[in-house]
Amino acid sequence: MPTNRQRILELALESLELKKKQIEEEIAAIKDELKGKSVSKKPVPKVKKKAVPVKTAAKRSRFTREEKLRRSQRMKEYWENWRKKKADA
Repeated sequence: MPTNRQRILELALESLELKKKQIEEEIAAIKDELKGKSVSKKPVPKVKKKAVPVKTAAKRSRFTREEKLRRSQRMKEYWENWRKKKADA
């Protein structure tokens, strides 16, 4: 198993070194731009947009507005009583 761990560490190191190189290139480009040098940019790859599903008819709510209000009131009372019991204990 030590070989698996070593391979994982090697891959992690390679990844970090690649990221470090990219960051150093970005820093150099920014420094050059601040000095007034023109920077030749690499073309940025375009991100493909994912297809957005078309919305179907709006779903109907299970509960009416009045039912929602009643439920909300019940839950407020429930938690208020719960807090009182907790404070008393």
